[in-house]
Amino acid sequence: MGAELQQVRKVWERTRTNSPIYEFLLSEVDVYDAEHGVMRARLQVGPRQLNSKGSLHGAFSACVTDWAGGLAIASCGLDSTGVSTDIHVNYLSGATTGDWLEIESRANKVGKSLAFTTVSISKKTETGPVLVAQGSHTKYVRTR
Repeated sequence: MGAELQQVRKVWERTRTNSPIYEFLLSEVDVYDAEHGVMRARLQVGPRQLNSKGSLHGAFSACVTDWAGGLAIASCGLDSTGVSTDIHVNYLSGATTGDWLEIESRANKVGKSLAFTTVSISKKTETGPVLVAQGSHTKYVRTR
């Protein structure tokens, strides 16, 4: 296992024990890959991630954008992934129970006080991945 993946998993384990919402929505997520500035994870959609109509809840995608953006920052070696200053999510298609989601986050820039990330959430289909949501996330970080 690479150093970046170890760092991301360490930060995730600490974060999940201190965040009931992350533990509730993401308890079964598999963080399986990381390199400098990039984190990849997967999750099978279950009842906890659904809205009242049986589709992936928009709040879940926003939560994933927050969570995954922080872990992309962690892949750059930071133990503290900052606090949100801005978050945007575009909802592009749906997902439902049993769908497998692939989550990829990128730290586009980690500066002295701000970090800018992008997150893609895709579902696996027989014909290839389908983009479900795309997010951008800015966090205040103190790196120096």
